[in-house]
Amino acid sequence: MVIRIDKKIWAFIAAGIVVAFVLGIIIGNVTAPGGDGKRLGETSSQRESKEIKSLDPRPTNQRDLESVDKFQNKELIQQTLESVSSEKLRDFLKELSKEPHIAASARDEELTSWIRSQWKEFGLDVSLSTYDFLLSYPNQTNPNKIHLLDANGSVEWTSRHKEEVLRQEDVHPDFIHAFNAYTPNADVMGELVFVNYGRVEDLQELEKLGVDLRGKIAISKYGKIFRGNRVKNCEDKGAIGVIMFSDPADVAVQGTDPEDVYPYTFFLPESGIQRGSTFIGSGDPLSPGWTSLKGAYRMSADDVEGLPKIPAQPIGYGDAKRLLTVMGGEPAPQNWQGKIANVTYRLGGSMDGNHEGWKVRLVVNNYMEDKESSNVIGVIKGEEEPDRYVLLSNHRDAWGYGAIDPSSGTTSLMEVARVLGALTKKGWKPRRTLVFASWAAEESGLEGSYEWVYDKIHKIMSRAVSVINVDICVKGSILRPSASPIIKDVFLEAIKTVKDPDNQSRTYYEFYKEYIKQDENPDETVEDKVTGLGSGSDHAGFIFYAGVPAMYFDFSVDKHKYPGFGSYPAYHTGFETFYLVDKIIDPGFKYHRTCSQLSTHMMLHLGEASVLPFTTQHLLYELEKALDNMVKNNVTKTLEANGAMSAYNLMTQKLQEFKSASIEWSRRRDNAVKDGVIKDPLKLRMFNDQIMLLERVFLLPTGLPGRPDTRHALFSPSKFNSYGSSAFPGISDLLHEVDKLGMEDKKSRFEEIKKHLSDLMIVFHQAKNWLSNFDEL
Repeated sequence: MVIRIDKKIWAFIAAGIVVAFVLGIIIGNVTAPGGDGKRLGETSSQRESKEIKSLDPRPTNQRDLESVDKFQNKELIQQTLESVSSEKLRDFLKELSKEPHIAASARDEELTSWIRSQWKEFGLDVSLSTYDFLLSYPNQTNPNKIHLLDANGSVEWTSRHKEEVLRQEDVHPDFIHAFNAYTPNADVMGELVFVNYGRVEDLQELEKLGVDLRGKIAISKYGKIFRGNRVKNCEDKGAIGVIMFSDPADVAVQGTDPEDVYPYTFFLPESGIQRGSTFIGSGDPLSPGWTSLKGAYRMSADDVEGLPKIPAQPIGYGDAKRLLTVMGGEPAPQNWQGKIANVTYRLGGSMDGNHEGWKVRLVVNNYMEDKESSNVIGVIKGEEEPDRYVLLSNHRDAWGYGAIDPSSGTTSLMEVARVLGALTKKGWKPRRTLVFASWAAEESGLEGSYEWVYDKIHKIMSRAVSVINVDICVKGSILRPSASPIIKDVFLEAIKTVKDPDNQSRTYYEFYKEYIKQDENPDETVEDKVTGLGSGSDHAGFIFYAGVPAMYFDFSVDKHKYPGFGSYPAYHTGFETFYLVDKIIDPGFKYHRTCSQLSTHMMLHLGEASVLPFTTQHLLYELEKALDNMVKNNVTKTLEANGAMSAYNLMTQKLQEFKSASIEWSRRRDNAVKDGVIKDPLKLRMFNDQIMLLERVFLLPTGLPGRPDTRHALFSPSKFNSYGSSAFPGISDLLHEVDKLGMEDKKSRFEEIKKHLSDLMIVFHQAKNWLSNFDEL
């Protein structure tokens, strides 16, 4: 159909183009208010003069378009970092963790209002984004239990459903009972099988040892992988239920005597029980892939693939001891043995000779409920590029008091908002818009952040610069940074600027450089320590679905002093209290201050630098390292043996072309900066957008094979461990247990692999084109 437009309409269109062009100049142009580029205290007459200059009708090359890179104002940056207050951080954490606040509870809603009012007081523009969530809760009047029954069916022992009272101040009537969210209401009975951590390799080892999990209840140590993957792995092998416990080898390495654990140290007492979700998915379970606005279509829970079909229940290692001591079977492999005193961990499958005919009964009374909850969004509008967003985020909900997860991170979020809000009250405005986000219902499956990403997807994919996500700020004393490779340098610059909390005469970078010399691999550099991103927190929707570069970090337990830690001992237990943080983990809140300074520095860097500080060098390094690993791990031999090597070679050829294009683009941008590209706001915007949006090119429209909500083709979590990071994840997913398939299924699987290699080839081809000259299609 041909559409004809009359001359009047063409005139309106032409006028619109002119207005849009002028607005673009206004947005992109920055003129120097003073010789040093300071923005604080800029007078209204100075701003008016700048606006008049921006509207100067002379051609661009005749104007004074000298742009101010406000991030170069190092005095202002240092003053801002120094204004971060340990006292304020302590006050924030005390308020945030004084009561338990599971998602959508009354206290969670109180904190929503409190954060909103605080941010308004700080000078932020604040709004709420409200969605529907399917949430899971334990029955507080009928707690989940594990019973040990003798041969006559009599109950000989029953598990605890909450922690023992070790400090009276830790008791609260609303503290939830121990449960694994989303596992179904069920009552099952059978023998136990010990599955170590319930990883894929653990279950493969069980098969080799001749132990069958079908019809049995799995008992597993917590750790190594996401608990939802553990339940799914056991479910797939025929288990009828799962029991999980934190082993002293992981959470009480100095011993389990009262003086060796909380409240005297940060280690976990025997009654500590880790709560947590088992939903394998992201966002509201009933609206996968679309936002759960009120009135939007919602599926039946029976149709959701990521919800477990077997019950599971967490217990403390004190209760686990009672179960492990009645198990029969051969002793488990030596590297599976834990540290519960006077216990030999056995494979099970039957009870020992003294307990023949005994059974374990697992009773779970969880329920699911549709609830409404809100994200709190605070904004400091950018002056030159208000349509470019730099985000700092953390979630609000907790399984208990949440003094570490998430409230240490919320504390930092509040302090960064306070510090930067105070700057705006003095007249400062960032170049780009700064966004602060307090997400709802993260613990249940990253629900608040994913629904917001789905809701704002078009703005996010076209305008978001980066997201800095700090779920936990402090659980120890050693930085654990991770980032999208393209923005690794932003992290490194912050580490090189912020001071070591224990020695203010040196930077954290200088401390960290010395610290890692004691690691198992002393040849690693600080740069090597900025690792790839896993999932498990609110950056996931941004990077893995929307392609927005992300950073995630915390201060973790010192592995030189306490090797083997995956998280922290009190994780998701009733002992994760303000007392634990204030008196044991971070007295004086100096690490909270350093954590907040790092976030502040990175927000200023990304929000103020005229030329976005993104580079492709780390990205290329990680891709080539992944190819080397495929050779070392015989992946290429497997591909060659199954007719997929041609597709692999085409993919690597396009990767090399992308590499060449990346190097050329970097050279072109560097030369443009030397030649003064920042004096031309349109060219500056074009260079910035090319590198800012590059990550979006790596997205597969329909997602990774079998994972539509994970679209990043190059760097995404492993399918079998949501907490892990993986380069070329689709390849490893498709090769998983491929040798166990029958001939026809194996042939079909390698056709999928060839298709995915073709998708990767196309992605690199498109990425090369994306970095071509502006006027090239």
